[in-house]
Amino acid sequence: MRQESAGVTEALLESAKAEFLRYGFHNANLRRISADSGVSTNSVYTRFGDKSGLFTAVVKPAADGLMKIYLDSINEASGSKNAAAATGMGDEGTELVLRYIYDNFDVFQLIFCHSTGTEYEHYFDELAEIEEKYYKEFVAQYAKEDHRVSDFFIHVVCRTGWNYIYEVVSHNIPYEEAREFMKSIREYRFAGWGRVLGLF
Repeated sequence: MRQESAGVTEALLESAKAEFLRYGFHNANLRRISADSGVSTNSVYTRFGDKSGLFTAVVKPAADGLMKIYLDSINEASGSKNAAAATGMGDEGTELVLRYIYDNFDVFQLIFCHSTGTEYEHYFDELAEIEEKYYKEFVAQYAKEDHRVSDFFIHVVCRTGWNYIYEVVSHNIPYEEAREFMKSIREYRFAGWGRVLGLF
């Protein structure tokens, strides 16, 4: 009985994911989701509360997983002894993040492109805020004395950094192409940060 219930829930979540991807959160319809999955609308409300609860159920596992990978990467880079080591760890972290996003691509399309009106509407902002905090510490630790970097500069650069990820997801860029694109972005940013911080 428990396996049957799990199978029904899985079918419901798959139907919901397809509905949210096609119509977005606001225009998604619980009746269509119910009909597609063979589950009554009342059952949806019983299991998830409302449409927002259903959206959360679809995206939460992958969203939490990415947040953990990203925080672990940031914490590891923060413990580096020099800027080169921190940059190297950051590169590895970017690779892990990108791979994880592509392993859960549909879910991150929902989060990045279709989450307006849900609790994940500001997930992108949360990631950027974490990166901004890290880079403020990075700049304070490694910038040369005569190279001042404003908080606003850091804010904009960190927002832009996550926008690159948004772009490859929203444009359905194939993984290998996205990987090469992000490699170029990392090289571009490394050179830029090096000049801004006075490292070379």
